[in-house]
Amino acid sequence: MAQVVSHYAEIQAANAEVVTVSFESAYWAQVWLQETNSPFPFLVDESRAAYRLYGLESSLLRSWSPATLWYYAKAAWQGRETFGKRGDTHQLGGDFIIDAHGRIQLAHPSREPTDRPAIQTLLTTLQTI
Repeated sequence: MAQVVSHYAEIQAANAEVVTVSFESAYWAQVWLQETNSPFPFLVDESRAAYRLYGLESSLLRSWSPATLWYYAKAAWQGRETFGKRGDTHQLGGDFIIDAHGRIQLAHPSREPTDRPAIQTLLTTLQTI
């Protein structure tokens, strides 16, 4: 999220908007927004309809992969806030770029929680549509 926030001006210059979609309850969504100060529009999809439509999976094994455990270990060592365990920690997310006509231009379903496309990939895709 922080990587995308730091490039928000470039995203807006491409005439694009970032939208965050969460499957958490409205209460936990509000807590997350307060903790992260996310500047992006935020939608709640408690039924996970969008998650299913975009083929996003839930996986115990991939959610607690070595990469995820390493991320949390580094965060603890560096004294960074990880916002604790909330909701379904097995639900995997993804990143998608959808053009003005509703066509998916980039689909990146996460293989594990720390799996995100490089910001340059996102920016390049935005510049080509």
